[in-house]
Amino acid sequence: MRYVVITGVSRGLGEALVNQFETDPETVVVALGRTFSDAQRIAAGPRLILRHCDLAEPASMPHAAELSETLADADEVILIHNAAVVDPIGRIGDLAVDDLATAVAVNLTAPILLTNSLLAALPDTARDVLVMFVSSGAAHRIIDGWSAYSATKRGAEEFFAHLAEQYKDDPRVRVEVVNPGVMDTGMQETIRSADFAGRQRFLDLYENDELPDPSAVAARLVEEHVTRPA
Repeated sequence: MRYVVITGVSRGLGEALVNQFETDPETVVVALGRTFSDAQRIAAGPRLILRHCDLAEPASMPHAAELSETLADADEVILIHNAAVVDPIGRIGDLAVDDLATAVAVNLTAPILLTNSLLAALPDTARDVLVMFVSSGAAHRIIDGWSAYSATKRGAEEFFAHLAEQYKDDPRVRVEVVNPGVMDTGMQETIRSADFAGRQRFLDLYENDELPDPSAVAARLVEEHVTRPA
């Protein structure tokens, strides 16, 4: 049985990723989030497990013991770190402390903790493991006002580079850091409403209908990164 653990599932790319996997009768999706869509609540059951947690609160996240029980019969495990927050956007020195702490927790701390717990919980039956971190081009360039988002994404990429190095000689485990590009999500709405020097580019993308639908992006990510090469 394949188990797919996904964070940030109630909308946008996370919701689209759940939709990619939940139709497969040989897959169990474990959806982690603070909220869930109406469709997800209706579909919840043995193959779509809705696990409420707040990634900004480590104590609410599933730890190794819980994951060990959930994944007990897994022969394939996929962990997709999708959840992220772009706030706070602004000048360093003017950033709200609570928003800054949340950004670090959700974008950096949570992926580290969840990855560590999941790897500790892997059953002996697991023969194919994929850890995917959804990053951003912002991790590698300076964007006015985006210091928190850029820094946390860059820091997480470094963690997953170390993870990839750790498993470089183990063919069972793959680590993928992906940049899905811009798409029509709630994060884009937040960006368009913020005050920073590069805002007009994002307004233009929206007004010119140049933002891909998350479902198309999710399908591409699955095709390019989830399916193991022959």
